[in-house]
Amino acid sequence: MKTQQIRKFYSTNILHNWKTSLIVILTSIIITSKSVNCHEQVSFNQYTENTIPVPSKVDLTNLPKGEIYKVNHPDFVLQYFFNNLDIFGYIFKRKRNIGIKAHLCLYRSCEESKYDLKKIIAKPQKPPYDKTFFSIKFPPGLQYEFQGLEFTSIK
Repeated sequence: MKTQQIRKFYSTNILHNWKTSLIVILTSIIITSKSVNCHEQVSFNQYTENTIPVPSKVDLTNLPKGEIYKVNHPDFVLQYFFNNLDIFGYIFKRKRNIGIKAHLCLYRSCEESKYDLKKIIAKPQKPPYDKTFFSIKFPPGLQYEFQGLEFTSIK
């Protein structure tokens, strides 16, 4: 008789804990998803009035957070969004014989360092030449942050 009562007690207790745990987990996901940077929506439009024009070489520590930046280089035009880790961008136009290289710099002045990250986001003579999305992911496991960013043309 006592074993049946004990089994009933445990089964209802487990069901109660399962429901409570589910509610706590779902509530915490909803709350944290509103404050996490990776859930922000960003729209890249060619004629957006709320983009901030910046030079191709910029100090990342001085940029306001959560904004879209536009680079008008003689060889290309692009916009990008920086969320303090990753860069998401859109190339609007570039010359066919010109590629674009992104250089994340350890130093604000973008002087060369062995800790810099260089990534080619568009290769010369390789399509697409315009209307191209690109992303630069922060390498996992790095113990430092980048302070400068430079977009340069390559031939």
